[in-house]
Amino acid sequence: MINNSFYKIIVFYIFFATSFITLHAQRIDSLLNILDENYPQEKIHLHMDKLYYNPGETIWFKAYITADNLPAALSKTCYAELVDEKGTMLQRKMMPVLESGAASSFDLPDTLHGNKLFIRAYTSWMLNFDSTLLYMQPVHIIPLKSTVKKLPIAAIYTLTLFPEGGDLVQNISSGVAFKATDQEGTPITVNGNIVDSKGKTITTFSSVHDGMGYFSLLPEAGEKYKAVWKDKKGLQHQTVLSDAKKDGLVLSTTYSGNRIQYTLTRPETESAASAQYSVIAQMQQRMVYSAKINLTKKSTVTAPIVTDSMPSGILQLTVFNAAQVPVAERIIFINNNNYYFNTDLHAVEKNLTKRARNVLQIDVGNNLLTNLSIAVTDEGINPVSKNEENIYTRLLLSSDLKGYIFNPAYYFSSDEDSVKQHLDLVMMTNGWRRFKWENVLAEKWPVISISPTDYISIKGKVLGLSKLQLSNKDLTGILKTKSNSPQFVNIPMENDGQFKLNKLYFFDTAKLYYQFNNDKDKTLTSAASFAFENSFIKSPAQSVDLLAALYAPAKTDSIILLKSSSMAKLQRAQTELNKIQTLSTVVITTKQKSLKEKLDAEYTSGMFSGGDGYTFTTEDDPFAKSAQSILSYLQGKVAGLQISTTGDGSATWRGSPTSFFLNEINSDVNQLQNVNMNDVAMIKIFRPPFFGAMGGGSGGAIAVYTKKGAALNSSFKGLDFTNVVGYSVIKQFYSPNYETNNDLDVADYRTTLYWNSFLLMDKNNRRITIPFFNSDNCKKIRIIIEGINELGQLTREEKIFQ
Repeated sequence: MINNSFYKIIVFYIFFATSFITLHAQRIDSLLNILDENYPQEKIHLHMDKLYYNPGETIWFKAYITADNLPAALSKTCYAELVDEKGTMLQRKMMPVLESGAASSFDLPDTLHGNKLFIRAYTSWMLNFDSTLLYMQPVHIIPLKSTVKKLPIAAIYTLTLFPEGGDLVQNISSGVAFKATDQEGTPITVNGNIVDSKGKTITTFSSVHDGMGYFSLLPEAGEKYKAVWKDKKGLQHQTVLSDAKKDGLVLSTTYSGNRIQYTLTRPETESAASAQYSVIAQMQQRMVYSAKINLTKKSTVTAPIVTDSMPSGILQLTVFNAAQVPVAERIIFINNNNYYFNTDLHAVEKNLTKRARNVLQIDVGNNLLTNLSIAVTDEGINPVSKNEENIYTRLLLSSDLKGYIFNPAYYFSSDEDSVKQHLDLVMMTNGWRRFKWENVLAEKWPVISISPTDYISIKGKVLGLSKLQLSNKDLTGILKTKSNSPQFVNIPMENDGQFKLNKLYFFDTAKLYYQFNNDKDKTLTSAASFAFENSFIKSPAQSVDLLAALYAPAKTDSIILLKSSSMAKLQRAQTELNKIQTLSTVVITTKQKSLKEKLDAEYTSGMFSGGDGYTFTTEDDPFAKSAQSILSYLQGKVAGLQISTTGDGSATWRGSPTSFFLNEINSDVNQLQNVNMNDVAMIKIFRPPFFGAMGGGSGGAIAVYTKKGAALNSSFKGLDFTNVVGYSVIKQFYSPNYETNNDLDVADYRTTLYWNSFLLMDKNNRRITIPFFNSDNCKKIRIIIEGINELGQLTREEKIFQ
């Protein structure tokens, strides 16, 4: 007979283990809070205008940046690089992040011979973590000349097996997912048998979607199993399953509606006293579920997880034993359809004849601040492809998973049960890659060597002076950009001579004039040496192996290759014709810049340079100084621009309010009306749409530039200065207006008909109209809109007009 003391020991052990499990769950919650608060994960998606490019074309792109699936409030600078297949950086762009978005472009050389390029995008904060988490996307380049055909490489087919939860356990039925692909990651259809060591068929299997499938297996003790299968050529292969463990835990799950049902099963022979577990579910480094599971009196338990209040995205479900060791894990995609908002797109005017005018209308239903981008392309050159990522797939799926996902857009195409089941196969055959539990439990946190940037900073150090000379000293500076009026700045300095100027925002290159304050004769300034640097980080090294792996699954469609090559030949022929026509009419004389050209070069930058619009200079206009205000001066000068001077004054174009800028800073009508016309150097009026304005500038824009002043410029004389690199200059997309200029001698072979990287909408501006003109030979138009709102919800709308 067993005495009572033994029972007391068992009861005490179970009580202690249960208490320990509770403390363990609390500790994990605390560790996840540390991970979330101190190490948030940023993600990037790039919306590019199209998938295929010819040498000499421009790659237009918009970056969307989020942190833990919320609008990014961490990094204010985004980097994008064009990289070749050897890992050599060809071009680099530095971009400010505005409303979770950043935009730029890459101009491809017309002599480009390679057909493998990549775009890498990241923030400085992302460089503190695994380099494989950086955004990397292959770019299809249509070669100038037909490449030499290589001998076909013998296909290599692979079948990979994934027991649900991680391990097979003896005498417990387990689900096993599988994925069959070729050497380039492309899925293949497969079927076969699971056989034991005697060759007996235990079960059969067959892929159900893109090479993936699922079967159940009850492994016996001491038995070994393998999959015998045939590839698409009929050749037989064998894949060995991992050995089933004697002790362990089997995790199985089902997900339906708003509920996950998970089941934990242990062997009957396992010691009941040690069968205490904690189950933890996390999403984006936040705990969303925890439970204590007691298997001391039974060998299997089923429990629910209600998901209707969770965000959409990948949930990581992990089972820990009493020793805080993960023993089973599963990832599940939670789809509560709360990750997106609707964007309505329709054509107000549709005309696909040669150079015809089209008008699109975009509506967003809510009142939230929204940031969109739009690409309008020739569908014959840029068709729908299974290799395309989009804003949903990148930010919610592939950025969190290991491995290549074929045709990711399919998994967001429908709410049908079959699509959900196929997405679950993706979850079972791809691993979680954001963090490792063993590092979190050991409190091995990422080493933070680079802090997030808050736009542009200029830092430096004064050399050659003693601490006594540097005591209580600051620097006085004048920051002079190419476009804006000079800005006086005070630069605080530490006693060791270090200084820093934060939160600067300018494009191209600026001059920073400086001297010590109260140093009239520059005695102290002349005796010192100054070292300056801006906050832009250096480009990280790139793995060539990673580039090769990324490019392998991307196969160029032969029909698109032919069409793009033909279009490229026409574009090059037209370029040569333009050169010949230009040379035949050119007179070799030195052309002096007009006053408008001089002022445009001196005052404007980025999206304000050049442009499609009107320019008025006050120096050569006798009526300018006599005008009572800017709006009264502009009345009647531009067809279609409706100006009212009643009250505070207003301006509209095509029924939409016109945006106002003063020295390229967004302003209101009161600020403009208070500017004396005698202080105005130049006024530029941009036709709608002007993408530098809120809402995409559907009412165009009025940009006023005040005189820089000789008195202010004279204050620069005698001052030392340093050149400071700013953000990359923004190239404005050229969209022809064939209503005012229709030169039939110049062929139009554009494949991107319209691109706008910033359509900003808010409660006062929920509709945007976009006019554009067709090219000479586009018969079918493909339109893609992507975006994000202030809550972090995403949108994507795609339509084809024909």
